[in-house]
Amino acid sequence: MKYRAILVLLLISLSAAAQKPDFLSGIGCKMLSNERYGAAKRNVFDIIMPKSGQPTALVVYIHGGGFLWGDKQEAYERRKEDIAYFLQHNIAFATISYQFYKSDDSLGVGRCLNDVKRAIQYIRHNASKYNIDKQRIGSYGISAGAGSSLYLAFHDDFAIKGDSTLLGESTRLRCVGAISTQATYNLFRWFDFIPNLGMVAWLKKKQFYSSMANFYGYPTYNGFKPLIDSIPKQYDMLRMISPDDPPVYVINMQKKRFPKDFDIIEHHRGHAMVLSKELAKKNVRHYMYIYSKKTKLEQDVSYSVKEFMVDNLK
Repeated sequence: MKYRAILVLLLISLSAAAQKPDFLSGIGCKMLSNERYGAAKRNVFDIIMPKSGQPTALVVYIHGGGFLWGDKQEAYERRKEDIAYFLQHNIAFATISYQFYKSDDSLGVGRCLNDVKRAIQYIRHNASKYNIDKQRIGSYGISAGAGSSLYLAFHDDFAIKGDSTLLGESTRLRCVGAISTQATYNLFRWFDFIPNLGMVAWLKKKQFYSSMANFYGYPTYNGFKPLIDSIPKQYDMLRMISPDDPPVYVINMQKKRFPKDFDIIEHHRGHAMVLSKELAKKNVRHYMYIYSKKTKLEQDVSYSVKEFMVDNLK
C-alpha cells in the first residue's frame, strides 16, 4: 500500500509538468498541461511559460469548431510558429478547451462563452502561479475561437466589483486576433451583410432556422421564435463595440462568396468587412485582410497575427 501511494504521487507530479512539444525544443520554457479552471470535464487549459524573472504577457488561444467540436490541441496542430514566436518574445501562451453548446438547455452558445470568460478570469486570479502580468493578456483564435475573442473584447467587463474570488477579475483584453471569424452571434444580422443568404435560407428553411434555434439552446425554431428579439442581441458583438475597445486583427481568407453551405456562411468575407466598418465608426484601431489576388492565404499577408499580438503586448 505504501509503495502504491508513492507511485500515485509520482504520476501526479509527472503529469503536472507536461512534456514539451518537439517544435519547442531549444526554447527555454515550462509547460503545464490540463490545468483546471472549472468543474466541467472540458474546463482545462495548457500553459507554456518562458523563463523570466518578471511577470510576462500572455496570449490565450481559443480553438474553433462551431462550438460543437475541437479542443485545445488545435493550437499545436495549426499555430506552432505562433507559439514559438510568442515564447521567443518572452510572452506566455495558453490554449483552452471549453464546453460545447446543447440544443435543449436554453443556454446555447452562452455555455461556451461563459467558459471562455471563466478561463480568462481564472488565469488572472492565479497570475502569480503562472508568472503572468494580468494587465497584458490578449486572445485570438480561429472561427468560433475568433468570435469568442471578439465577444470578450467588445463586451463590458464581466468583473464583479468587490468580489475577491476569480469572478472579481477583469475579462478585458489588451488585444484580439480573429481568424476566419464571425462578426456577430446575433445570427439574424448575418442576412444584412452576406449577399444571397436570405434566398439560401428560404430554400432550406426548416434546416436553416432549426440550426439557428439550436445555437441558442432551443430544439425547435417555433419554441425559440418568441425570444427572437431578445436572446440574439445578448451575443451581438457588433452592437457592443465602443471607442475604448482594444486593437483588433481580422483576417477572413474565404474565397467563395455564394453562401451555399455553412462553412462559407460562417467564414464569409462579409463578416470581416462589416466588422471593419463598425470598428472604423468607433475609431477602434484595427487591421482587416480578406482574400484578393495578392493575398490568397494567411501567409501572404505582410503583417501577421503573431506580430500584431506581440506588438500590442510588449
